[in-house]
Amino acid sequence: MTPTVAFACRQCGRPLERPYPSAEAPAPCAGCGARPELDTAAVVDGAVDRCPVCACPMLYRQRDFNQKIGLAVVVVAAVLAPFTWYISLGVAALIDALLFKLSGEVVVCYRTKCRAHVRGIAHGPKVGTFDLSIHDYYRMLARREEQGLPGPDPSTGPPLDSVSHH
Repeated sequence: MTPTVAFACRQCGRPLERPYPSAEAPAPCAGCGARPELDTAAVVDGAVDRCPVCACPMLYRQRDFNQKIGLAVVVVAAVLAPFTWYISLGVAALIDALLFKLSGEVVVCYRTKCRAHVRGIAHGPKVGTFDLSIHDYYRMLARREEQGLPGPDPSTGPPLDSVSHH
């Protein structure tokens, strides 16, 4: 698997996916022609340390699985349940467990406007699982930015700093 980073173009919002890290400059956006800048120093000792798109130090890891497929499996099993004496729900659970086991991990940026997904590179020691309080912090920060209000004191950071986030 080739390591990549998926993100939205900062100019037009079009979804982009580029090889990462790469010695070559990322290809321009097909929608607006803007050249994305990716921080190649975001990988430290072979692991993602910060977001390569926005340099945010707060990242989380999750299973790299299309949630729409998982939802479709559950919906089909639920619709078929009365006709299969509810055996289809057990089959759906087995399919879900198999897909979970086969799927890899992706590292995701908490920043609401960024939400970059880094695939094919190990996560660093500071990258933990999803934390709702950190997510809410960045969502609140994005709302304040949209309203033109100042954010919190940058020295205080999110509810958990990048060192304690495991």
